[in-house]
Amino acid sequence: MARLPLEGVRVIESSYVVAFPYAASLLTDLGAEVIKIEGTGHIDITRNLLLAGAYPDNNAGDDPWNRPHGYNILNHGKKSLTLDLSKEEGRAVLVDLIKVSDVFMENFTPRVMRRWELDYPNLKKIKPDIIMLSNTGYGYSDGPYSSYPGQATTLEGTHGLTAITGYRGGIPSKAGRSYVDFLAAWFGLFAIASALHYRNKTGKGQWIDLAMYQLGVYFTSE
Repeated sequence: MARLPLEGVRVIESSYVVAFPYAASLLTDLGAEVIKIEGTGHIDITRNLLLAGAYPDNNAGDDPWNRPHGYNILNHGKKSLTLDLSKEEGRAVLVDLIKVSDVFMENFTPRVMRRWELDYPNLKKIKPDIIMLSNTGYGYSDGPYSSYPGQATTLEGTHGLTAITGYRGGIPSKAGRSYVDFLAAWFGLFAIASALHYRNKTGKGQWIDLAMYQLGVYFTSE
């Protein structure tokens, strides 16, 4: 059988909700080994809140956190590891994993990664050819919104999409369910593919700063 294009690529993913969990699951379809990192005090909300959806046979079972269809659709094909990244010991295990991996995906706010010394300048010292993909609301800039968390639902208001969606003369409206999350997922996949291609040619890793606000603006046409 033909090999899948990303066989042999290991991805460490510490992300939540829709955008990057979905992107990372598509990487498994392409052959990558993806290890999802969650903390016991910070599990993915698609396990147990509104995004969880239905259970098989409408039965939550003895481990309901593992059975929601929403979580399993967004995280299919992955391995799972529990780490408390608020503790130094948890971060040390993550660093050990990154040393033997190709890609690190995360969607924490910039202040969190800098405080933990897990931002790209620090990870580059640990593994010079690492490819890091950061998904934030407003990017790692010096702008006034940079430290704010963001999600597709709120971002549609800040980048202006709600002003052109809905009925003429009506109130601002959402475009649909998590529209910008899917933009971030698809752009993240293209970014990882491009970064792997670049590394194969040069031996160098890189950091992709993927801000969902910018994607929303880009896709708000005239």
